[in-house]
Amino acid sequence: MHGIFLSIPTPTKVPIRYTTLLRLYPLFTGLLYFACSSSQPEQKISKAQEKTNQSIPILVNGSKSFEWPEDLQIEGITFLESAEKHMISFLRKLVVSPDGELLYIFDSRQQKMLVFDKSGKAVRVFDHQGEGPEEYLDMTELQIDFEQGIFELMDYQKIKKYDLNTFDYISTDNLGHLPRDKNFRNFVRIDDVLYLWTNLPPNQRVGQEDLGEHHLIKVEDGQISYFVEKQYGVINGQVFYPSPTKNEYNLPPVVGSTDLLTVTKDSVYVKYSLDYGNRGVPKFELENYWERQDEIFNSNYYKPAQNIRETKNHLYFEFAGNRSEYHFTLLDKRTNSIQSIGKPSKRLNPAIIYSDAEYFYAYLIPAFIVNYVESGGDLSETTFFKDLDISKLEKYDNPVIVKFKLP
Repeated sequence: MHGIFLSIPTPTKVPIRYTTLLRLYPLFTGLLYFACSSSQPEQKISKAQEKTNQSIPILVNGSKSFEWPEDLQIEGITFLESAEKHMISFLRKLVVSPDGELLYIFDSRQQKMLVFDKSGKAVRVFDHQGEGPEEYLDMTELQIDFEQGIFELMDYQKIKKYDLNTFDYISTDNLGHLPRDKNFRNFVRIDDVLYLWTNLPPNQRVGQEDLGEHHLIKVEDGQISYFVEKQYGVINGQVFYPSPTKNEYNLPPVVGSTDLLTVTKDSVYVKYSLDYGNRGVPKFELENYWERQDEIFNSNYYKPAQNIRETKNHLYFEFAGNRSEYHFTLLDKRTNSIQSIGKPSKRLNPAIIYSDAEYFYAYLIPAFIVNYVESGGDLSETTFFKDLDISKLEKYDNPVIVKFKLP
């Protein structure tokens, strides 16, 4: 199987804990899976509603780079403390507390949750990996409910719940009783409604009668509904991106679709449709994927959008061209117009990792910044690091977090 890798230069003599982090942005962290055919589930099947659906034309000018607005406002730059027990291997997910005081980081390589305060000081580490009933074997997703003071993690066919303040184990929801495919990778809970996501990989060892047809399962009061019918596969990365509206989450398109979906407690609807024109992967290419894997990945066709980040006024996402290029897109929702689109400039653009109604959060590892300066780069010419004190940085320190907002 093939992954989509981005052409970010890897600094020399980088320790193994940073190898993947240096090569990948969060949008394409996984593999592309394609599912085989199967029968329809017997439970209720629902299609996404076309609610406030807007079409976004994707027109890339190859001579222009993506640029953030000049009046972007930096709210703060946080140097995460590089204490031994708090070293980050792969920053898969960032969640910020509602008051902005704490940063929760899911490290998918180390299978840990690391907590820092807003100044960057290391606070706590959650690491209960093991085979016991109060432990987990494989944390594939992490969701935090600040109102309830709990967090939950996905451990294959189980969701395990812990106290957010004490990290004490609370309970386990066993998902093994649910019908059809059970290779759940992601989930989100909205009040008493549970949404589960599975990638439907073609190599799962289940019988035809147990093979699912849909990626998204909704469980409410014991009733099951199915959404997002499989087409050709999914990009196996993060799925439930927080929306600026409370209890709403955005979903990236599956391969073969250009629809950005949103899930709420009551519905699944199409929020935006991307119009790639003739740059989308043609159906005949997708149908013959197994014979044309390398050609598709190396083609100039545009791959499904990922890393969906949304504030009340802006929508940001990323999509891939060929194996060696990727594109950033920023939409102003107030005018429904694209503010900027294109390949990232070479001026130290950090990776967007989180957003709320007001702010975007991004990260960059110090090795990039130090190498940029050592190669003659001028931080005063960069968008995010104009006032950064380079003396505070060591190459192999933890990532630098940037909090910013757009006018």
